[in-house]
Amino acid sequence: MEKEILPEHENVETFVEYLMAEERTMFSFSEADLVAQAMKVATYKVIEGLKSFGFTYEGRSEPKKVRGFTSNSHDRWQACRSHGGSGWEQITGFAGQKG
Repeated sequence: MEKEILPEHENVETFVEYLMAEERTMFSFSEADLVAQAMKVATYKVIEGLKSFGFTYEGRSEPKKVRGFTSNSHDRWQACRSHGGSGWEQITGFAGQKG
């Protein structure tokens, strides 16, 4: 089921007209993404198009994650999504086998 596309999100030009009517100079990632979905193009192309009209890109807001003393010490993905730890899970399967 597709989301209903609002008239101001149909293409870059209509979104520019919408921003100018609202007297805005900035746009968010979610707004650019809605335009990209309507146009069936990549979001970065819409962002580049809006920047070429002189609008400022706010960027994405990523929620801040803090790992404190009450956090789960066994959750290796909580601190950093891209680092998985030492890899001991894979190494222990090979250690101590005869043969």
